[in-house]
Amino acid sequence: MRMTTRGLYALKATLTLAELSTEQKRVSLQRIAQIEGLSPEFLQQIFYKLRKAGIVKAFRGPGGGFSLNKKPEEISAYDILFAVGETLEIVPCAFERNEKKPCPKYECCDAGNFWMGMERIVMEYAKSRHLSDIQQGMNR
Repeated sequence: MRMTTRGLYALKATLTLAELSTEQKRVSLQRIAQIEGLSPEFLQQIFYKLRKAGIVKAFRGPGGGFSLNKKPEEISAYDILFAVGETLEIVPCAFERNEKKPCPKYECCDAGNFWMGMERIVMEYAKSRHLSDIQQGMNR
């Protein structure tokens, strides 16, 4: 498994939004892009997906921008990564996700069971860590 830049930037930008939205209600993509050193155009694509997933709200017009749609303790790292298309899958043949076409060697594949167990741990970790945890340095 390897995280794409979309996943990396989505998490960073959402953390920045969470930080800034405590200071001011709405934050522009330009401001987030400037702080994080990211392309505003790429952030626009990411925030479109985050908005569709209900993680952020968009406001148009003067004073427009973005804000979180939920409290930071209600948004998991998994929510953000899944919203932008990250799957966190380690193996492509996992039976639990691919019930229609399981790997033909699933029943006797010890390695497959190992990878699927590892994948479950990664997903559970991402689901159990929220923006508020990450902001606090994960002191949990």
